Amino acid sequence: MQQHNFDVDIVIPSSKQKVKINKEFIEVNQSTIACADVSAIRYGVSLIGSAKKPEKKEYTIDVQAKDGKNISIKFSSSKVEELLEEDHTYYYIMSGLWQYVKKYLVSHFIEVLNEGETFDIGNTTISNQGFMMTYKTWFWGKVKTELVHWDDIKYYLNKGILHVDSVSDKRKKVKLSLHHDWNAVVLNTLMHYLWQDHRKEKLAKGEKI
Repeated sequence: MQQHNFDVDIVIPSSKQKVKINKEFIEVNQSTIACADVSAIRYGVSLIGSAKKPEKKEYTIDVQAKDGKNISIKFSSSKVEELLEEDHTYYYIMSGLWQYVKKYLVSHFIEVLNEGETFDIGNTTISNQGFMMTYKTWFWGKVKTELVHWDDIKYYLNKGILHVDSVSDKRKKVKLSLHHDWNAVVLNTLMHYLWQDHRKEKLAKGEKI
């Protein structure tokens, strides 16, 4: 059985950016980040124009290195339809990013949780016990931050926003933009993983997943 090749090598017609992705590095024009040095990603497709009659699609993929260096892939379509040439270009680039970068980041965060450590995404901190959520109290409107345990969490995706909410207390909620918050896309994949095979319950007991 032939192994699938996820390498990316393309000049994007609309933006003229030259993009290369392989197991060693990501390169956009002359700017390069080694895959092993990637610390965060974010990406998404936006509709540009009015809500009722958008004019075009805008595709953005951002990659950040551990030293803070960023590279960005950005291009647009001239119309709004399904399965445009630009859609195929986007998914072609994303397949390489998933294989060589995002899979590693998901595995990295799983390892962090297994070791009983924490990581931050957007305005929240995630541990093997759950999410730290900031909310206003009913009394005096004071701002408090508390741990919301895995068994009290629900999550869903809506219009590019990842919602993570407390089931028992509607005040406690986190909103993360897949387009704008670094690694929100990684967290979304991680949540899918944790919700399968009782993994979040195992984490809460201090077991490794």
